[in-house]
Amino acid sequence: MPRGYPETSVWLLPDANHEPVLLETIARLSALLGGAGFAPHVTLQGDIALPWDRLAAPLARLATTMPVQRWQVDRVECGAHFFRCLYLRFGVQSAFDELQGAVRAVTGTAKGLSPFPHLSLAYGDAHPDNPRLCDLLAGEFVAREIVFDRLAVCRSASTLPISEWECLAEYPLCLQHEQPTPPPCPC
Repeated sequence: MPRGYPETSVWLLPDANHEPVLLETIARLSALLGGAGFAPHVTLQGDIALPWDRLAAPLARLATTMPVQRWQVDRVECGAHFFRCLYLRFGVQSAFDELQGAVRAVTGTAKGLSPFPHLSLAYGDAHPDNPRLCDLLAGEFVAREIVFDRLAVCRSASTLPISEWECLAEYPLCLQHEQPTPPPCPC
């Protein structure tokens, strides 16, 4: 990848229990709407103009400090933005803000930051059937908890064909916040 070309993104990925259902839903909607399939993810920051290996060490360190995330789906929404055609909307997540802040500190820019925590189910242009699809998908996803257990550096960007997107590295989140061991009692 040419240096400075914005083809890198940082994602939060669902665990092995949730990924198959999300992949199946994305594939079903892609076929129905004529769009491209993609890996389920929450974008923390996209269109990053840094080579992926420059993000590797900071993300590996960050992953060791963040616990596995369990986020409840608040609602299913649709919109006119291509990458938010149909998506799962999560409530306010302090971990999302913390992760984004850490990624932004590494990239040195706010460009490409996701505006809120969400997981897209379809990419494409607005369609009159999308509100009906939101209602149908709400029955399947609203109030459901989705577990995210990895950070990923991916080759993906709004200027890159979705068929060429790929995860370049993944970093598991820690299972829990480990509390420091208190020093032994001097008595």
